[in-house]
Amino acid sequence: MLETQPLKDGVVRSGPRVGLALAGGGPLGIIYEIGALLALDEALEGIDLNDLHVYGGVSVGAISAAALANGLTPAKICRIFVRNESLAFPLDPEHFMRPAFGLYWDCLKSVPGLLWDALWSFIKNPQDRDILAVLSKLGPSIPAGLLNNEPIDRFLATVFGSRKRTNDFRKLKHKLFVVATDLDTGEIIKFGTKGNDHIPISKAVQASTAIPGLYPPVEIDGRYYIDGSLKKTVHASTALDAGADLLICINPLVPFNAKHAKPGAMKKMESLVDGGLPVVMSQMFYALVHSRMKIGLARYAADYPDRDIILFEPNSGDAKMFFSNVFSFANRHKVCEHAYQTTRRDLLARKNELIPLFARHGINLRVDILEDQSRRFDSHLVVTPELSMLAKLQNKVTNALSDTLDDIEAWLDSRPKELPVKAAEEVIELPRVEQAISSQVATPVLPRAAASAAGYLASSRH
Repeated sequence: MLETQPLKDGVVRSGPRVGLALAGGGPLGIIYEIGALLALDEALEGIDLNDLHVYGGVSVGAISAAALANGLTPAKICRIFVRNESLAFPLDPEHFMRPAFGLYWDCLKSVPGLLWDALWSFIKNPQDRDILAVLSKLGPSIPAGLLNNEPIDRFLATVFGSRKRTNDFRKLKHKLFVVATDLDTGEIIKFGTKGNDHIPISKAVQASTAIPGLYPPVEIDGRYYIDGSLKKTVHASTALDAGADLLICINPLVPFNAKHAKPGAMKKMESLVDGGLPVVMSQMFYALVHSRMKIGLARYAADYPDRDIILFEPNSGDAKMFFSNVFSFANRHKVCEHAYQTTRRDLLARKNELIPLFARHGINLRVDILEDQSRRFDSHLVVTPELSMLAKLQNKVTNALSDTLDDIEAWLDSRPKELPVKAAEEVIELPRVEQAISSQVATPVLPRAAASAAGYLASSRH
């Protein structure tokens, strides 16, 4: 479902100051957000999702926000997290779902001492025979998180530390804010702001994604941090305070409304109670975070009357999203395609309202693309094996070539759509590229990859 603030008549912007705010939602949430971003990237002409005024991310939304601010296009993010095609940064979902054995062992070592304390307390107070009170003394032996979240930091540090990217907030071209919660005070901490921008981006994302119970709190400078969505869902005010005139928000989790669902969407259930505790708890959690977000957005309309806010999220009757396992990577392609098509349908259905809104910010809504029913989320993500091999060969020469190809792709994006293939070949100067590579790296795949890159970049213009 797409929601907008009321239009402000007569307001014309001198230039787009667009912000992006991404909410949390577990592994399923990041996949949904990637699908929505792919749809927006191709439908909005006049803005570059890698060149926005400000980025804000909460929980898993911080991953995509940090990636975009670092120059990774929605297509590249999709290849890493959805299609798992990146040879440079292969993603194994199991890396992020491994038990925190080190934490288990530390807690296990504390059991004997805690048992003795509990027994001694029982001996000193024989009248107090409340077994639950005694057992509560064993609480510190329960791990603060089930899974190890260190791989999140390591993986993102590798991604952001290569090529022209950076793991330093202060070196980014655009503003990036990653929101977490201080465990001991309950205060919201915005990594990326002055005084909190010395923390590596990857470490800040690890803290923001530390879902209580699932991942342990993350220690940074002697403080412990947990999931940033504990107090707010989207933290839209962070981007609005940073000067965004148009704020695009994506929220992947909404409570289910059976009245809005298609017949048979609930399968054999007559009520959500038939789904047992997991479904009931999901509905409760989604309702809490969603109602909190709606209250916040309503307040922003009054606090920021001269700004435009657009929210993209699943429809309330979307059974496919609600009944999917929020912690599962198994249905990545289906969820991404679902989010992509849902966002496209919402944009098209609201085109009469959105066209003037976007135009006020110098953005053109490509209705022709939205009306093309043949498009899929991965329609334009095809990369030849030779070109993919460039990513795997991590060295100075291939990194430089990859940077050059990225620059060429950006240049081609800025040219008219009818740019001839020959123009692309002349820009790349293929013979010189092949000669330079062949003289420094003894592998036959690189000349073929360079040729493949030329063809891929040229063909992507048509």
